[in-house]
Amino acid sequence: MRDSRRSSILNAWSNDDELLTLRISALSSDGAGIARTDRGIIFVQGALPGETVRAKVVVRKKDFMIADTVNVEEASEGRVTPKCKYYGRCGGCQLQHADYHTQLKLKADIVIDAMSRLGGFRVNDVECEASPDAWGYRNKAAFPVQNIKGKVCAGFYRAGTHRLELIRQCPVNAKRLNEIYGKILDGLDSGRLTFDGYDERSGTGKLRHIIARTGIHTGESLLSFVVNGKLSAKSVKALAALGNNARPTTITLNHNSKPGNVILGTYTENLMGYGLISELLGKYRLAFDTASFFQVNTGQAEKLFTYASSQVRNARHILELYSGTGSLTCYLAGNAKSVTSIEEWRGAVKMAVRNLEANGFGNVEALCGRSEDVIADLQDSGKYDAVVLDPPRDGCARGVLDTVNRFGVRRVVYVSCNPATLARDCRVLAGYGYELESLKAFDMFPQTAHVESVAVMRK
Repeated sequence: MRDSRRSSILNAWSNDDELLTLRISALSSDGAGIARTDRGIIFVQGALPGETVRAKVVVRKKDFMIADTVNVEEASEGRVTPKCKYYGRCGGCQLQHADYHTQLKLKADIVIDAMSRLGGFRVNDVECEASPDAWGYRNKAAFPVQNIKGKVCAGFYRAGTHRLELIRQCPVNAKRLNEIYGKILDGLDSGRLTFDGYDERSGTGKLRHIIARTGIHTGESLLSFVVNGKLSAKSVKALAALGNNARPTTITLNHNSKPGNVILGTYTENLMGYGLISELLGKYRLAFDTASFFQVNTGQAEKLFTYASSQVRNARHILELYSGTGSLTCYLAGNAKSVTSIEEWRGAVKMAVRNLEANGFGNVEALCGRSEDVIADLQDSGKYDAVVLDPPRDGCARGVLDTVNRFGVRRVVYVSCNPATLARDCRVLAGYGYELESLKAFDMFPQTAHVESVAVMRK
């Protein structure tokens, strides 16, 4: 009889309150182990490929189930004890139970699976570039605030919920972020605030989020309080005093009265300082504010942008879409005769113009608008030697890919934070005759299941 413990399909129900013995064959894109059984796929939280675990089913759907690992009967060689005492309750990390070498292999496999299964490409091997720091790398953290038993509390959300885990510090956050957060917690514990934390269900409560950002290389720091509705002068003064205890470079107040869980509102005012801090990426100094997108892993961003720009180093005229505040744009403009950058958010375009001017670039035309709209209106479509894409997780609008093909661009460099939408969009480009020239992964988010990728398509 076949040894069921070593089978890739184990499904025998035990008598221990619906516990399953499962063999894990792969990892899902959200960090769960995958067990394939005759009852369907089971996603097992806390399990690694190659392991045999005992797991309890916690969610049943028509096509799949979700289970929690109760006991690891046969452990992966890459299994380690998680470093963070909140791991398993806090939803921020998914892979602390795997050593770093294993994490890199698992993330490479996630990219390979997406590009093969969803994109239809033959991909046998992908390198996942290690982060310079596996811990303490994050330069930004957003802490939701709620009232718990009549007390204003901050922390991170528990996995799959909007219930707070009351953490005191986070090992993936930069040291300066933990220092700022600790000072804010001390102030909250003092009970001097005269208003409540936010309640998503009722839309009441004033303080919604605490955001901390820092420049890893510059040491500058930004602290922002996200508030619901108008505050009295006394309350604003109390928040400013709370923030000053942390001694950041600048403090801002962001206003967000919209229901739901979107963190930031559209209006930010300065409480102290200029509302901006700067960071060094390679030889470029880049400014950003409360709402600016900036890669959370400074050291790895330097590697990623250096690599992506090297893939178009011979291009004279580059079209960059979803360009943000100009971080990658600087790397591209350093070698090209001209760069046309397109970004939807006006605040980001203004910041990009500021950053490009500060770094001495006069060869970039920064345009504001949705990429699919602006690119369709460009008249000099034949001049671009390469297109560089860095879209949000949803990927590119189909119109963008259609127009790239119509322009006759022979080289496309696609930077992605979502392997599934990268595979989907590269498959569209393949339908236009583009071939996958290279594919590389970058571990921008150690200890999590997220992975950044760079695909190069050529015609």
